[in-house]
Amino acid sequence: MADILIVDDEKILASSLKMVFSDEGHVASAVHSRAAVLEQLEKLSPDVILLDLRLPDGSGMEVLRTIRSVLPEALVIMMTAFGDTALVVEAIKLGAFDYIGKPFELQEILLLVEKALAQQKLRDEVTFLRSRQHGTELAEMVGNCEAMSEVCERIRLVAGAGDSAVLVTGESGTGKELVASALHKLSDRRRQAFVEVNCAAIPENLLESELFGFEKGAFTDAQSRKKGLFELAQDGTIFLDEIGEMPLHLQAKLLRFLEKHSFRRLGGTSDITINARIVAATNRDLRERVQQGAFREDLFYRLNVIPIHLPPLRERDDDILLLARHFLDLFSRRLGRPAKRLSSEVEAAFGAYAWPGNIRELKNIIERLVILSPGEVIKIAMLPLEIQGGQRVGARTGGTPGPGFDLERHLLGIELGLVEQALAQAGGRRTLAAERLGLSRHALKRRMYKLGLMTEADHE
Repeated sequence: MADILIVDDEKILASSLKMVFSDEGHVASAVHSRAAVLEQLEKLSPDVILLDLRLPDGSGMEVLRTIRSVLPEALVIMMTAFGDTALVVEAIKLGAFDYIGKPFELQEILLLVEKALAQQKLRDEVTFLRSRQHGTELAEMVGNCEAMSEVCERIRLVAGAGDSAVLVTGESGTGKELVASALHKLSDRRRQAFVEVNCAAIPENLLESELFGFEKGAFTDAQSRKKGLFELAQDGTIFLDEIGEMPLHLQAKLLRFLEKHSFRRLGGTSDITINARIVAATNRDLRERVQQGAFREDLFYRLNVIPIHLPPLRERDDDILLLARHFLDLFSRRLGRPAKRLSSEVEAAFGAYAWPGNIRELKNIIERLVILSPGEVIKIAMLPLEIQGGQRVGARTGGTPGPGFDLERHLLGIELGLVEQALAQAGGRRTLAAERLGLSRHALKRRMYKLGLMTEADHE
């Protein structure tokens, strides 16, 4: 909902626009002269102003200049029946958002106002994200949902908890490395080294020497002593990603370090004591790995002193578009491209998609779209086919149904996704959503009731 002020001396047109925007759920008001709009600006702070270029007691350009000085954040759309190109160009230079020529269709002005409000929302969210980047080490932990708020609060609480081990869990691509980095930056270790190790990326026969170092002559190619990553993390933080893939014999050595804060280099005979905090992460179920005999139970409990779990993106509905806009701004600036925005169809598809690759998948797709999209608006055709379809968890297509396959539930899942997408594309307007789906309004209401999208009272 937005506050919209209509400034036009054609009273019938102004009244019609006020009625249309009020029906759309906005707070709309109309005035018909320069004096009246200046009086209104002393009382109201409208989000969008529809301003006629020619008023009976003055120029719309004069009013625009006043608006830009009094309400610089207001979005002004100029209306003109005269096709005065020079005035339109000047208005845009003065900060008008856009213009529309009379006569126009009501749908045209509705779409233009929606575009302006979407731009305002993106601008506000980018400003919010940038303020977080300047004010906190949790800047990259983008998200407003309750689960992410709890994660950020836990990070703040445990960052200063000495050398207590932290175990970060979550699906691949949820941002576990960002948690480890934030823990380090918020701790008193932040001026020391932050060492990252991917336990799955280093060959098993090299992992021990990489972590703990080796003495000269420890093996054939050991021509001199080498410090390991643990020593390099002295007084800092060592982040052990994919800890569930660490071989059992190294798990024993890591357990000893956690208990005594000391270790021996490969081929060494004396203990080396260091002060480093361990933050481990995994996308595996370590309890299940323990039962399988692939992970030491005692090490699991030593690592799991402070657990932090990251939810998958599909459980963060409120954050999907926030993250998408964050990455749009990030990559547009990084790649030197003009600012882009997502069409309503793309936003709906993003909201319906399951995001199996989580934030990493979303980030990669946004980077590709910024590079390849030719215009200001990213359209649905630019998306991969699986995202265009908006597949939700439990409503995927393809493959052969296995034992216990519930066809009715599967079809309901698909129907739910289509109805939700149509409602999103229609801005919640049921008549328009019904038209998109080829249904009557009454038929759409029946389906919404069946799918749990409206109550019995609404249905009646």
